[in-house]
Amino acid sequence: MLRLKRFIFLEVGIEIKACLYFSIIVFYYFMYQILQGSFYASIVLMFEMVFTAYAMNYIQVYLLKNFDEVEKIDIKVTLLSILCAAAYTAISYLLSWYDRSVIATAGFFAYMLLCYFCVFLIYKIRRDIDTRELNQELEAFKQQKINRAD
Repeated sequence: MLRLKRFIFLEVGIEIKACLYFSIIVFYYFMYQILQGSFYASIVLMFEMVFTAYAMNYIQVYLLKNFDEVEKIDIKVTLLSILCAAAYTAISYLLSWYDRSVIATAGFFAYMLLCYFCVFLIYKIRRDIDTRELNQELEAFKQQKINRAD
């Protein structure tokens, strides 16, 4: 049962992060389209983006040990962020998300690096909030035990 719970926990995390990364990627795509003077988006490209986000997040969770959810940024996290941003960028170029524009693709790489940093911050803030809440609950529990003992 513990393995099933762990699996479900990881799968829910993948779902959340895949949605997060897809929204990050599609935002850049929408901005690119608008700057090109187009207000149309390809559903096929968006499907590719969703599929890519899911595939990359499975890799990040199961092979790269959720490196974007760590406590602190070190050289390993930096290198893995660069590797994953490069993978997203290579896929975007191969699938022509940005019309194989070198400038748009280079911008996408820089954007993805920034997004990895932001995702790290999101998870750090979330952990800090969870820690603070758990500490408050522990203090309340201790106070309750003291009050009962009196």
